[in-house]
Amino acid sequence: MKLANGSFGLDNEALIIKSGIRNVFTPHIPIDEISHFFGREDEATRLVSVINSPGQHILLYGDRGVGKTSLAKTTCKLILHKLQRGHFFEKRCDSGDSFSSIFVEALEKCGIDLSFREATQTHNQGGGAVLNAVFAKADLSSKRETKTTIVTTFKPDSPSWVANHLKSLSGIMLIDEADALQDESDKKKIAELIKLLSDHKSNFKLVVVGIAATGEELTAGHPSVERCLKEVSLQRMCDEDLKKIILNGMNSLNLRPDDSVVEKIVDISAGYPHFTHLISLKCGEAAIVRGNKHITKDVLKSALNEAVKDSEGALQRMLESTLRVLNTPQEYKFLLLTASYCNTPEFRSSELREKLKSKFGVIVDSQTLSRRLTKLTKGSEKTILYKPARGCFQFTDPRMPSFLKMALNADDDVM
Repeated sequence: MKLANGSFGLDNEALIIKSGIRNVFTPHIPIDEISHFFGREDEATRLVSVINSPGQHILLYGDRGVGKTSLAKTTCKLILHKLQRGHFFEKRCDSGDSFSSIFVEALEKCGIDLSFREATQTHNQGGGAVLNAVFAKADLSSKRETKTTIVTTFKPDSPSWVANHLKSLSGIMLIDEADALQDESDKKKIAELIKLLSDHKSNFKLVVVGIAATGEELTAGHPSVERCLKEVSLQRMCDEDLKKIILNGMNSLNLRPDDSVVEKIVDISAGYPHFTHLISLKCGEAAIVRGNKHITKDVLKSALNEAVKDSEGALQRMLESTLRVLNTPQEYKFLLLTASYCNTPEFRSSELREKLKSKFGVIVDSQTLSRRLTKLTKGSEKTILYKPARGCFQFTDPRMPSFLKMALNADDDVM
């Protein structure tokens, strides 16, 4: 059956796949190819310097979506390709991981067999029985043998044991999403391992990556690791670096976005490369399907609708659950959109009142505005705003302002 969109959109998908755009703009997976990595030159330079310094290891932390894994992965591979010769290991942690499960692959490379082992235990049981007969009484002895098979696996839970086996290895190990480790003792053991490898002057380097506000959150506050672990706080990308992602990617695909489109994508992204990749991908896909290499504001508007559908479910659910219980959701949409343009994470109602007036020409009295903002901090579920201090408001998820700009700019009822 032939449908209007070409057999369930397969014709369009064929065009998109052939273009290779999903290898250029990758909002859902980290970048690991240097040819697709743009921006972050200063941060990458620092990582290269630290990794190549004897006894130094790296802790890279920051908000979700700022590009930590892409930076770490690309830099590690570049070093091993250009400056060093060694192995690259990558472990993405989840809630089921522990210290003993992180280094299995690296230890196996050293010849350590951690596979399952079977051991058989034999239990002998003896017993006596009495036999009565007409002419005699006698004891009979019986013996029963029981065999039990026990399956075990060796768990390398000691930082010093692991260090002694990894110290002679050359290479880099990327421990990603270290914040997922549930037990603080596992984070502390990683910190101890880093110190031991540094003491051994090992060429095996660890790059620990995770979502955190401070480096201590990922090392469980281990004090003696500071001299050998360089903490790198990855902030949001600057506007120029975001433009590099858009323009270099579009140029490689022979697509031509208007300057106003580029500026809008940068504005919505607010320093998060995830949103830059997502919106650029949807703009490019729309242009490719239309057979027009020129990306205008009309293309951007339709792309924003698709980008919202393809966004993380948690952000969508938080916005939807917030608006669902409000009597005048359109007014609150406008209020949230304005709040997303505040220059600092924390803002006061007076700043938002001024932003409403200067950006949209809307005047709201301070008491009404304060009541509405406070209402957005109350609820049985996770709220879209919270109060970090008296009179201050902040988005619960730091990515929410970018999502709001994307979702509400595509909403004709708001603007």
